[in-house]
Amino acid sequence: MKISDYSLRKLITFCWVVEQNGFGGVQAMFGLSQPTISSHIKDLEISLGFRLCKRGRSGFALTDRGQIVYKRCRAFLNSMADFESVLGELRGSLTGHLRIGVVDSTTTNEDFSIHQAIHQFFSKEQDVYLDLEVETPQLLEKALINGDIQLAIGPFPVQSKALWYKKIYEEVHGLYCGYRHPLFTLDNAAITTESITRCAMTIRPYLKSVETDNYWSGATIMASASNMEAQAMLIESGCFLGFLPGHYAKRWVEKQRMREIDHLDLQWRSPFYVATRAGTTPPLVVRAFIQEIEVVLAKTQSPAEAGR
Repeated sequence: MKISDYSLRKLITFCWVVEQNGFGGVQAMFGLSQPTISSHIKDLEISLGFRLCKRGRSGFALTDRGQIVYKRCRAFLNSMADFESVLGELRGSLTGHLRIGVVDSTTTNEDFSIHQAIHQFFSKEQDVYLDLEVETPQLLEKALINGDIQLAIGPFPVQSKALWYKKIYEEVHGLYCGYRHPLFTLDNAAITTESITRCAMTIRPYLKSVETDNYWSGATIMASASNMEAQAMLIESGCFLGFLPGHYAKRWVEKQRMREIDHLDLQWRSPFYVATRAGTTPPLVVRAFIQEIEVVLAKTQSPAEAGR
């Protein structure tokens, strides 16, 4: 199969269908009609000589060959976007496709205004399309290694040799209980390390080594949460204690639906990093966005924090 402009459009449509898990999402997000989408997928299958996906009343699913084609196709399209950025850099302009991944609930952190960095980046002359993904640290690192994103921002306690990391700030975490929890109404004097150790705890698996092993080694772990929102749900249920960043828990504390257990020296600081693939120089658009992040942090951090 030769890659013509029309073939490229079919490959792009195929990737969109896979990433939207069917035709409906592509219609809603990209404005393509169902006949156009069907035509692109059918023509692509005829060109390749095999079926890529199953579609119908039973839903959408890739065939085994379709999965292989999708992975190679996405890598090819990402490579094209990176090449476009390189050409833009040679022209001295910000051009191309910027693919960023962040951990969830970053937007509530006033000490790291990611939205301000985005504002500053797009306030300058550029011709850049932005993809912003929200995932767990493990999935962000995997996406970086696979080339699905170019830049990741988050806590990465177990760091890959395939990636380059730069620490940008620290996020303060505290131990919280919900308003239904037996500890919620007790005085500080009645809450001891021994008493909280007997309570069920929820953890985020990617931070277990710091949440429990380093700060609360005797914890009774009875639940886990894949992201911050799920962690907050479990804490607010009153059945579990758990750690949350102070900026994220603030809304529940102000409404008296959560309480921080803040007198037992259990707070800890989670380092946050920007990460890119190691061994290569990131495209200009990525370097420019990292620079905007650093400018924002320099304005919000105190001198002591900036020197850490």
